[in-house]
Amino acid sequence: MTVVIIAGGNIDIDFTRGFIDDLHESSLFIIACDRGYESCLALGLKPDLVVGDFDSASEGTLERAISSGVDLVRLNPIKDDTDMEAALGVAIERTSPRDKIYLMGGTGTRLDHVMGNIALIGKGILADRAVTMVDSHNLIQMIGAGETLQIKKESQFGKYVSVFPYMEIVNGLTMTGFKYPLSNEKVEGFNTLTVSNELLADIGEISIKTGKLIIMQTKD
Repeated sequence: MTVVIIAGGNIDIDFTRGFIDDLHESSLFIIACDRGYESCLALGLKPDLVVGDFDSASEGTLERAISSGVDLVRLNPIKDDTDMEAALGVAIERTSPRDKIYLMGGTGTRLDHVMGNIALIGKGILADRAVTMVDSHNLIQMIGAGETLQIKKESQFGKYVSVFPYMEIVNGLTMTGFKYPLSNEKVEGFNTLTVSNELLADIGEISIKTGKLIIMQTKD
């Protein structure tokens, strides 16, 4: 199963519709996260599930969701996690190891939410799910210790590839097939060494020995 969570951040309608169509998934499960239900309506999609407290949605959104008959998980606005984390938790419960989960509408002007949503990608490492956050200019993933990510030139997302250690030092970073290759490097925070690399080979590989690594494929 592939799950797409559509949240309340920035949504490029044409890109999002095209991205979902290109998944070519017969078992696609769509979760609208709070205000993301409004985006689903704009996309012409009826989600399989709506999760949220609806504190940021437009007036009448909850009522429209209820009247549509869609399955609904209504959250208490006073809680310790975000609506996106709750929606991701549901997605993890309903999928199997290595199933794919895409977070859309997870970026926008609220940088606190953007950082929080990037952190949530790491839940995929803990649960053995492939969690990816994507918008019209960025595709963001995370790998853990001993993992390798391949990027194929024919299908890469955007021109640039940047990597960042998440919350701890990354040891053994190796990047092959790139303009600026790295071999068994130690990568700490507070620098921009690993920003804006470019893929040269048909296939690039990124691997680490310890830590957790954010990988961003980006467009101008």
